[in-house]
Amino acid sequence: MFLHKPSIEIDKKEISKLASAVAATYMKDEEDIDVVPKDVEFLGGEDLSTVLVRGYANGKEKKKEVSVIVDYVDDY
Repeated sequence: MFLHKPSIEIDKKEISKLASAVAATYMKDEEDIDVVPKDVEFLGGEDLSTVLVRGYANGKEKKKEVSVIVDYVDDY
């Protein structure tokens, strides 16, 4: 069981980075908002399939909080 734990943590880090980048790109392309990701939460248990990325708008609306749900199973 111990051998699997580090790979899950590595996967979570990689998925977190990718999901944050995808969320920022999506918000820029679709909503014309520059987003700075703040934290990532995995939804749905151990399958790591759905990721909630929270952050804030960068610029005039810096205090505006933004959340984006990224579905990892569907290749974003």
